[in-house]
Parts: sequence; structure tokens; C-alpha cells
Amino acid sequence: MDIDLTGKVIVVTGAAQGIGRTLALGLAAEGARVAVLARDRKRAQLVVDEIAALPEAPPALAVEADVSDEAAVRDAAAEIDRAWGRVDALINNAGWMHPRQRILDADVSLLERVFSSNVIGSFLTTKHFAPLMIRGGGGRIVYLSSAAGTQSGPGMAPYGGSKAALNILANVAHQELADDGIRTVAVAPGLTYTPGMREIVTDEHVERVAAHYPGGRIGQPEDLVGLIAFLCSVAAQHLSGSVIHVRPPITG
Repeated sequence: MDIDLTGKVIVVTGAAQGIGRTLALGLAAEGARVAVLARDRKRAQLVVDEIAALPEAPPALAVEADVSDEAAVRDAAAEIDRAWGRVDALINNAGWMHPRQRILDADVSLLERVFSSNVIGSFLTTKHFAPLMIRGGGGRIVYLSSAAGTQSGPGMAPYGGSKAALNILANVAHQELADDGIRTVAVAPGLTYTPGMREIVTDEHVERVAAHYPGGRIGQPEDLVGLIAFLCSVAAQHLSGSVIHVRPPITG
């Protein structure tokens, strides 16, 4: 099975921390040239420095952009194009998980912030990075969705709705771009340990969820690296337009 990523150019958004940082490091360890895209170039550079410390480290690039700002996304795509002349994969990881809030109590500004980060950002990066993939003969776009995109809980309407939108975006992008050689997929993890998650999720909730997960623990960002590496390889080129769940089935 060919999952060699050596020399591939992979853009990871929201890569300064959490899942994005782990994916950037993991994909670089597999030989990919990673563009570490974050809202703050200094924080992105810290991850690039971590990549540089890897054995036989491939080149990496720190890129600054707010993915909800179209001009910034356009500039980021141009910067990566100037540096490496191609993009082989885009990992749409940037997003925001909000504290639980009932629909009747929520302000519309919460909905706007969540959708701006989680949906509009992925729409804009698709719009501006896909042409670079098409020029190079194709590529892979991964949308980091969530189990909440198919079955969310009370207080999570904005977040769950935004992740459901990503599932649809992955499918529509497949229908529009498959003939240009672009494969898309939404990856939907269950509860995963990240700094952002721990800021808003109680210990009790983590323990309750962990009891139903393999090994009695919630997911770790490292659990996603192998799957994402596979998806970015030629071995996964027939897989597109679908949602991959990375969690146990929900029962009861």
C-alpha cells in the first residue's frame, strides 16, 4: 500500500495548537512539506521550529491568515504557491468550539462566530486552494467535522450545525471537483482532548464519554494522524464525498 507522503505539499489550517499542530507534526514526520497556517505567524513559526527538529525534517512554512477573511486566504494561497508551486492536500482544521448555550438564550453573534470560523473558513480555503490542486493534477481536501455534526447535544446547536454543514460541504465539493482530480472527505472525531475542548467541557462529561470509548479514554489528536496520512496518499484516491466517523457507535 502506497502511503508515501514524501515531498507532498499539505496545508493544515488552525495548526498552531491542538489537532492542527499534531497533524502538522505527524504529516511532516511522514515526509510532507507542511504549510502551518494560523491566525498568528509567530505561533505558526513555533510549530515550524518543532518540525525542523524532527529527524530528516522536510521543509515547512509558517503562514498567517484568518480563514474567515477572504483576502487573507487568497494571500495565503499565493504565498504557498510562490514558495512551493503546488498544493497536494488541504486539511481544514481551523474552527471554534463554544460553551454550551441553549437556543433560547443564545445571541445571534454566537452563531455568526461559529459559522464564520467553522464553515466560511473551510469554504474560502476550498475556493482558493483547490485551483492550485487542479493545476497540479488534483489533490485531497479534508474537512475536520465532528460526531456532533450528526448527533449533537443540548446547548450545541451552533457547533453541531456548523459541523453538519462541513459534512455537506465535503459532499458538494466532491460532486463539483472530482472530475478535476480532487478527492474530498469529512473526518468526524468524537470527543478529543485539546486545549480548546478542556476550556469548556467538564471533567464529569469527559469521564462519562470516556467510559464508552475504546480503552476507556477519549480521543487524542495523535489518533487522527494515521488516518489523515492515509487520506492524503494515493492509496485513498477512490475515497471521496463521504464522512468518516472516528468514534464508537452511539447507543442507548
